Amino acid sequence: MPLMTGGKAVVECLKAHNVDTIFGIISTHTMYIYDALYHEQANIRFIGGRHEHALGFMADGYSRVTGKPGIMFTSGGPGAADSMGSMGEAYHASSKVLQVTANAEQGLIDSGKGAIHEAKDQLGMFRSVTGWNALINDLEAMPDYFLEAFQRFESGRPRPVELEVPTDLFAKEADVEVIPPRDAAAPTPDPAAIEKAANALKNARRPIIWVGRGVMLADATDELRQLAETLGAPVTCATTGKGAFPDDHPLGLGVGEFGGIRGDSPLGDFLDKADLLLIIGSTMAYHRTIQQGLTLPDNIIQIDADPAEIGKNYPASIGVTADAKVALKQIISLLDSKPVSTNPGYAQEIADLKEGIYRSLVEQYPNETRTLEGIRSVLDRDAIVVGDATVPNYRASRCMPFYEPNTYIGPNSWAGLGFGFPAGLGAKVGAPNKQVVVITGDGGFQYNIQEIGTALQYGISPVVLIFNDNAWGVLKGVQRDTFNGRYIGTDLRNPDFVKLAEAYGAPATRVHNLNELTTTLAEALASDTIHLIEVATPNGFPAFR
Repeated sequence: MPLMTGGKAVVECLKAHNVDTIFGIISTHTMYIYDALYHEQANIRFIGGRHEHALGFMADGYSRVTGKPGIMFTSGGPGAADSMGSMGEAYHASSKVLQVTANAEQGLIDSGKGAIHEAKDQLGMFRSVTGWNALINDLEAMPDYFLEAFQRFESGRPRPVELEVPTDLFAKEADVEVIPPRDAAAPTPDPAAIEKAANALKNARRPIIWVGRGVMLADATDELRQLAETLGAPVTCATTGKGAFPDDHPLGLGVGEFGGIRGDSPLGDFLDKADLLLIIGSTMAYHRTIQQGLTLPDNIIQIDADPAEIGKNYPASIGVTADAKVALKQIISLLDSKPVSTNPGYAQEIADLKEGIYRSLVEQYPNETRTLEGIRSVLDRDAIVVGDATVPNYRASRCMPFYEPNTYIGPNSWAGLGFGFPAGLGAKVGAPNKQVVVITGDGGFQYNIQEIGTALQYGISPVVLIFNDNAWGVLKGVQRDTFNGRYIGTDLRNPDFVKLAEAYGAPATRVHNLNELTTTLAEALASDTIHLIEVATPNGFPAFR
């Protein structure tokens, strides 16, 4: 076994698991990791961020686009704590994010003696935002911890992982045997449950399919399409499932959340008439479904890799705990020998519904729909759009069509501000040959505005649309509609975003109407550097045209 420092062991373990990109911020605790990384720059790309909050979002965005784990290095104590917001997003979005951080020296951990960056129960701090975390006290055992982390990403529902290493262990030397990757076992479905599901689908007259991100995590978009076409069943999606099924497919109905409720979209009434709903890889997040008044058919089949999600928010008649790809392949195989019973006039009903949903969006959001269609018109079919927790992104999740998996990325139910810009950087690192456009607001952009420097330093080139209404727009709208315009705490005094970008050395443009926006966006997409476009919306996004 080769002799190596703890710092080198970390890098060697990551190399063994085919890691080619790491996001990090160097610290006094982790110098030995970076010294080892210095010698691996031909094999591993390092992206040095400015704040750990942004760093986690970068790793998350990278993972969502590539399907590979996003790796981040932080210091222990304050550096690790600064990542909590982005680790929470990764947890709720089921993202493969691995944070490697430090802790105090062995013997000083949780001692309260005042070691540099000492935290109180750092492991406990991360338990609420990770699927698994551990403190590595034995250098020779380090490869086992990394193997466990990567296997957890591939077996069942992925969650972020945090591994801590005592500071002094990074410098110690030992004989370490690095363990190569091993195949992880995905959950296999109960054959009886698959048989029940296939029979129910075969006999359904008006089936509907609802999908979430689990379909894309399982790389099951082809199987989803085959099943939908076999059944003649329309497909609607959770916001996180956007792109799992093409919006321009005759069976594609777009997002069911937020808009999929009575009085807001004709989809709500259509769901009431369905005799079967198949939910695949969606948590059916409470705030986007039940809280919005969404009712579902009594007959529900739910497929999910996480058994805890089945029947959590809506009772499932048939529950299938399995990887979506495995389950759908088996169901399709059974359906091949069983003619389906879909209503003969169902296809026309679906076509009419699809048109009705579009008309409903145009009536409710005329300017927003026009703006988002304008943006879409200058994007490639496989362009990636990354949104923040902001009104323009919420509208994009409903009004902008997407056609390919993992091309729409937005915050999950954690819904923390500041996600969009750094996640867009991570997405561009993961997909350098695709167009990446960030949709953010003026408030959320300022959470991680400092990462303009990161983009320029490492040649990361998304186009960033900053919709500037000089306010926390979502909340100001609530004060207007619910509190009779009693505004407090929602107005923002912003910098001149164009001048600020130019101070970093980044090109930036301010636009005031849709024609200027689409023209500038097309030009920015053709460049090879980050470009900020400030979209002036002084009267709010609904008034922009």
